[in-house]
Amino acid sequence: MKKYILLLTTALLLLSTASAKIKVHTIGDSTMADYDENTTDKRGWCQYLQSFFDADSITINNRGKSGADTRQFYNNNWPSVKSQMAAGDYLLIQFAHNDEGTVTYGTDNLELAAYNAANGLPALTDARGTCPYSTYRDMLRLYIDEARALGVNPILVGPICRKYFNGNTIKRNGQHDLGDNFWKLENGQLLKSQSLPASDHTMDYVEAMRIVAQEKNVPFINLTEATKNLYLQLGEATCTSTLFCNGDNTHLKAGGAMQVGRLGAQMLKDSIPALASFITIPTSMTVSPASIQLGDTYSGVAQLKEVLLSGSGLTPEAGTITATASGNLLLSLDGETFSPSLSLSYAGGSLFQRIKVQALYAAAGQQTDSVVFVCGNQRNVVDVTANVISLDGGMEVSATWAIADKATITDVVTVGPIAAALTMQHMLATDSKAEFTDGTESTISMVRIHNADDAGAKTAWPANEIDENVSRYVDFAITAPAEAQVRITRISMDMAAHSTGYMCLHVNTGMNDTMDDVTTIAEKKNMTNKQIYSESWTPTITIPAGQTLHVRILPWHEYSEAKSGKYIALRNVVIEGMVFSEEPESALQENAEQKAAEKRMVDGQIVIVRNNEEYTILGNRIR
Repeated sequence: MKKYILLLTTALLLLSTASAKIKVHTIGDSTMADYDENTTDKRGWCQYLQSFFDADSITINNRGKSGADTRQFYNNNWPSVKSQMAAGDYLLIQFAHNDEGTVTYGTDNLELAAYNAANGLPALTDARGTCPYSTYRDMLRLYIDEARALGVNPILVGPICRKYFNGNTIKRNGQHDLGDNFWKLENGQLLKSQSLPASDHTMDYVEAMRIVAQEKNVPFINLTEATKNLYLQLGEATCTSTLFCNGDNTHLKAGGAMQVGRLGAQMLKDSIPALASFITIPTSMTVSPASIQLGDTYSGVAQLKEVLLSGSGLTPEAGTITATASGNLLLSLDGETFSPSLSLSYAGGSLFQRIKVQALYAAAGQQTDSVVFVCGNQRNVVDVTANVISLDGGMEVSATWAIADKATITDVVTVGPIAAALTMQHMLATDSKAEFTDGTESTISMVRIHNADDAGAKTAWPANEIDENVSRYVDFAITAPAEAQVRITRISMDMAAHSTGYMCLHVNTGMNDTMDDVTTIAEKKNMTNKQIYSESWTPTITIPAGQTLHVRILPWHEYSEAKSGKYIALRNVVIEGMVFSEEPESALQENAEQKAAEKRMVDGQIVIVRNNEEYTILGNRIR
C-alpha cells in the first residue's frame, strides 16, 4: 500500500506542475476502442472519456483494439503503446471479451492448439483465448510490471457486461464468468461442457482481474458490476434501444458509449484521488469531442467527423440549442444535407443528438475553424484543426485486382511506379458463381472465398464470433517507390456474401508487415446473401518512400454454431493515389499536368474538380 500511495503522490505532484500534461493510456478490446463514425454505429466507451477530463492537464490516448485478447495485444500493439508512455502517466487495462475465446471456451489458445496437433485434430483458425486462472492473470501481471518500470500508474478495469439478460439479472457469461460451460485440459485430456456452481469463480475473468489487482496492489475499477447494475436499472428493452448496436449484445452505440464513458469517469473520480480534480461530470450541455484534430488531410477531399451533443438538467427545461460552423465547415443531422448552422429543439431539460461535421479545404497549410454551440447562457466551442496537404504536382498511380476467376485471383494491373500484391491467410478461393446481383443485373460472377486451416484446406467458420480475427484475411498491398511517397486518394471494391445472411467483415488499413497505425475504414454486418455492396473510401494515407500499405478484408461469420459452405466474395478492388518524388524538381513533377482542386456548383450540388476529373464531396469520382 505504501508503494501505491507513493506512486499516486508522485503523480499528483507531476500534475500540479504547470509544464506537466499527463496521458491516460487505455488498452483493451473493441468495447473501448475508437471508431470512425462514417464506418459503423459502434462506439467504444473510451472514445468519449476525454469529454470528462480537463484537456489542459490530461490527454486520453485510447488504444483499444478490436478482436484483441491480452496476449495478442501484448504481441502486436503493446510495444507502440509503451513508446508513448512517460513517467506519471496512467494506464487503464480492460480485457476479457476475446480472452474467453470463440473456439477455446476458457482454455489457453496455445495449449489447445498443441493438444490438437498432438492428437491429429484440426488446427485452430482463431489465435485468441486465454485461461482465466493462468495465462490471463500472467498477461495482466506483465502489463502492470512493465508499466510500473516506466513510472506509469496501472489501473485494472473490469470489462463491460454483455447484454445477456436472464429475467431480472445478467447471465454468468454476460459477466465474463464461464462457469456454466467451459473446457479444460486435464491429465492430457480435453474435457468439454464443464460447469461449476455459481459460488465457484474459477472461470471468472473479472474475479481473476480482482485477484491480480490485490496481489499487485493496483486500483481495480469494477466496471463489470457497474454496467450490470446500469443494464438492470434500464431493463432489457431500453438497453437494446438506447445503449447497444442493432442486433448486438456486446458493442455500444453512441448513446451507450457516452453513458458508460460517463460512468467510468465517475468511478475514476471516486477511486483515484490524484485524478479526481481533473474530472468533471457535467449536469448541463456536453459536447464530445471537445476538439477535433483531423491531422493530415488532402485538399479537395471532404472529411466527415461526428460531434455528440448531450445535456441533462438544461436551463430552461425546454428551448433551442444553436450550432454554427465557421470557415471550411458545414453541419448536418443526416449526413446528406449540410448547412453552416443548425437549430435543435429540446424538452424536459435533456438532449441527445449526433451531428456530422464536414471539413472541406481548398487551400493547403494549417487550418483552424470552429463549431459554436449555444444553449441559454452556456456556450461550447469545438475547434477543428487540420494540416491540409495539396495534391498538386503528383503523378497518378493505381493498382487494380479484377478477381475475375479463381485461377487469376492474384493478377493485378498497376499504373505508375508502384508494386502491388494479393495474399491470403486462413482463406481459400474455392470457385466462381454467377449468382450475385447489384440490384439491376442478377447473374454477376464473383469468386467465392472460404475460411481455411493452417494447411490452406477449407474448414468451418467458428461459432460465436463477434469481431475480426487478425489471423484470417485477404490482403491487398501496394508499395511506394524507393525514392517517392504515395498519397492515397481512393480505395474501392465490390464485396458480397454467399450462402449466408450472417457474414460480417472489416476493411482495415495498416503500414508494413507489422500493420502499424491500423484503421478500420469499413464494417459490414450480416450482409444480404448474394447482394453486391459497391464501396468507396477516401482515407488520408501517405505511404512513405519504399514502404507498403496493406488493405485487409477480415471476415467473420456471426452465428451461434460452426458453419461451413459460407463465403465472402470480392471483385474490382482498386487502390488509387498520387506519387510525389522527394526531390522537388524530379521528373515526376515535371511530367505531371496537374491542376489545383477547386469547388464548383453543378445542378445545385458541390463538385470537386481535380486534374480535370469531377468528384463528389465524399471523394467519389463522377463517371
